[in-house]
This record gives sequence, structure tokens and C-alpha cells, in this order.
Amino acid sequence: MKKIISSIVIFLVVLLTGVAISKSDSIKYNNTMNRLGMSEEAVVLHTKSKKNLVTAVQQLDSKKKLASYQLVFFEKSNSDIGYIYSHNKINKLPITSGRYFSADDFTSQIPFAIQGKTSEIEPYKPQSQAYIKVDNRYISVIGNVGFDGADILNSQTLVSLSPNQPKSKYHLNQVTTVLDGRALSNKESLNKIKSVLHVKSMHKYVPQTDDFTNAETSNNGELYLVGIVLLLFVVVAVDFYILIPLKYDLSRSHLTGDLKNNYRNGLLIRYLIYTLIPYAAGFAAVNWKIAIISHNTFNLFMIVSILLTFVVGLSQIFFVKRSE
Repeated sequence: MKKIISSIVIFLVVLLTGVAISKSDSIKYNNTMNRLGMSEEAVVLHTKSKKNLVTAVQQLDSKKKLASYQLVFFEKSNSDIGYIYSHNKINKLPITSGRYFSADDFTSQIPFAIQGKTSEIEPYKPQSQAYIKVDNRYISVIGNVGFDGADILNSQTLVSLSPNQPKSKYHLNQVTTVLDGRALSNKESLNKIKSVLHVKSMHKYVPQTDDFTNAETSNNGELYLVGIVLLLFVVVAVDFYILIPLKYDLSRSHLTGDLKNNYRNGLLIRYLIYTLIPYAAGFAAVNWKIAIISHNTFNLFMIVSILLTFVVGLSQIFFVKRSE
């Protein structure tokens, strides 16, 4: 009975691990959505340049062999409105209707917009096509984005920039510029971008305030990962608990030679049945019912747990043999 209860505990531990990883993934994904899909390496570029946004994009476009990057110019007076330009990089966001920006939108002569589902800019819809009024002109809304709990994303409006567009209303000193992409790790590309934008300094992009200067560390699911490590210790403890009666059976047996070896092998098989079957059942249940993005993390937990189960079982039975 104790061994069956232990097997149930292992099954529950695997389920709890799946839930913990799922919760951690949810927090990370939610944070990524509030970063508008940008990575944790994204930076805010400080510049006092009075260069027009379209002029800046034209000069960047003329630079050859730049690594992929994305620039978002947020209005300083309202960070819920941003002007986006991408070079060989498209950050996909969850679309609720329509579509997201394509590479062609960043070379088009006219701008396009996407809106979050709680954007304060009221769309104008004379027929099937919706428009919003930005910079005293009407812009086509090609898509709507949204994700439950991602308030920053849901309230955002993004307008595409292109080197082929007319001059923008805004200049670099009137916006907060955020850079993301492979160009951040490419020294030559980064220096070219900083030169065009006359960047004086930069800091990590943390979308918690309008000017993105708040450097507080947000919860990114680390506590759930700590819980997973603790669950791994629980699994090892249960393995030892299952072995106690098996070791007792072995120690009180008076068999010798091949009979004892066969008996020991039988005990090892019993131990593996009580541990591996709940692992398999838990793995199947997690993949069936629990949504996980970080499958590699869950698979690693399973592999480490099963290896530890083998090691603990073999070492304990070997120890009993040697002590006798």
C-alpha cells in the first residue's frame, strides 16, 4: 500500500512540475507581450537629435549590411502610441483580427497601423475598413492585437514607418527610441545605428513607465522554476522511501549465489515498476491536459528524474549487497 501511495505521489509531482512550468511560461509570455514582443536585450537609445523620424529611417536604410533590427519610436507624451520600423526582423504579436505588419509595410509609401483591443484611439469605420486619425491623417488599421493580462500590449497603437513615406510630424528628440534585434550583438551594426541617430547613451528597455526609465525587476517566472527544483528533491525522497521495504526484504532473505542475484533483480524490477509507470502516466497527462511552451525544460526534468531514479535504485541495492 505504501508503495502505491508513493507511486501516486510521483505521478502528482510530475503533474505539479507541468503546472509550474506552464505558469512560468505564462508569466514569461505575458511579460514578452507587454514588451511588444521585444527581447530582454532591447535598449532605449538616448538622443537629442532633431532629425525627422522618416529621415532617420532613410539614412538607416541606405546603410549596407546591417544586422537585423527593429526600432520603435514611442511618443513621449503618450507611450501608448509608437512608430515602428523593422529591418529583416518581424516580432509576431497575437492577432485577434486582421494581420500583423509584413516586410512590405516597411517599404510602403503609406503607413499602416495595428491597435490593441483596449486602445484609447477610436477607429473610424465608414465601411469594412477601419481607420485611425494620427498626426492629422487617417491611417488604415490592418489588424488588432491582444492578450489577456498584457495591459501594455492591449492599449498599444503601432504605426509603420518607411523610408518612402512623407516626413513625419515627430523628430528624434520628441520620442523615446527603443532598439531590438541582432544588431545589438553586432558591434559594427550597432555603431552605425547609434551614429545615424546621434545616440549619446542607452539603457535596458523596461516597459513600466512612460519614459521606460524604471529599472525594477519584474517577476519572470523564476519562483516557479525554484519550485521545480524542490519537486526534484521530493522525487528523490520518494525513491528512497520506496526502497526501504525492498531493502528490508533483501536483507532478511537467506538466499545465496544465483538465487540471491535473481531475487535482487526481481526487487529492482518491482522498484522500477513503482516509479517508472507513474512517470509515464504523469508525462502523458501533462502533454494531454497542460499547455507548455518550454517543452525542453519539462523533458529535462523528466530525464533527470528518471536517471536519478535508476541511480538511487541501483546504488541502494548494490549497497545492501556490499554491506552483507
